[in-house]
This record gives sequence, structure tokens and C-alpha cells, in this order.
Amino acid sequence: MAMKGITPIIAIIVLLLITVALAGVAYSYLNSYMTGLTSKSIEVRDAFCVGGGTATVIIANVGTTAIATSEITILDSATGDALTGTTWTDAAGAELTGSMIPESGLAKFTRSCSGTCSYRIVSGDGRTHSAKVTC
Repeated sequence: MAMKGITPIIAIIVLLLITVALAGVAYSYLNSYMTGLTSKSIEVRDAFCVGGGTATVIIANVGTTAIATSEITILDSATGDALTGTTWTDAAGAELTGSMIPESGLAKFTRSCSGTCSYRIVSGDGRTHSAKVTC
């Protein structure tokens, strides 16, 4: 008869262990999911015209790893066409080492522009950013 009180206690302990295990699995999944979202992320910092005909857009790598410029697609907002022949440099104007934007680094692309040029910049994580330049 003394065993009646032990069964509910064991059941509660087992339920608590299952709950803790599920919480651990959920934490692990969400942590890896969020890391994937923030590892390669960019932000448009500035867009301006130089010399009356060259659009310049400055992009910051706000992710946790370097981003190859080939992972960034620049689209002409008016036509939706991907732009080719874009020149990428670091913020000081030097060629990017290995065509990579370093973690927490800045890069800029330049493109000839007459009038108003609008760009959509799609990063490797699929997020879209806009930039508009009037020359």
C-alpha cells in the first residue's frame, strides 16, 4: 500500500524531463535558424551621384560572415533586368579583395546613370533593398 504515492511522482518527473527535452530541441532549432538568417545580410547605407553621371550605392555587410559580390544581384527597378558589368570597390575605392565584402565591411558599386536610376539589390539571403539615385 505504501507504493500508491510514488507512481504520481514518477509520472510528474517523466513529464518534466520530456518538457525540458522538447524545450532544448526547440531552442537548438531556432538558434540555428536565426543564425542562418543573419549570417549573410546587407544594408544599403547611401546612394548618390558622382560627377553628374555615375550612380554610387554604398552597401554594408551587417551579417556575421563575408559575402561574395556574386551573391548580390542588382536589378534595374524600371525593367527588372539584372545589371552586369557593375564595378565593386571597398569604401575607399580600392578593388575588393577576392570580390568579398568582409564582415562588418562596406562596399560600393558604381554604374553610369542619366536622370533618375532606381535599383533593387537582392542579397544572398533573399532580402530586397532599394536605392534611388538622381544624376
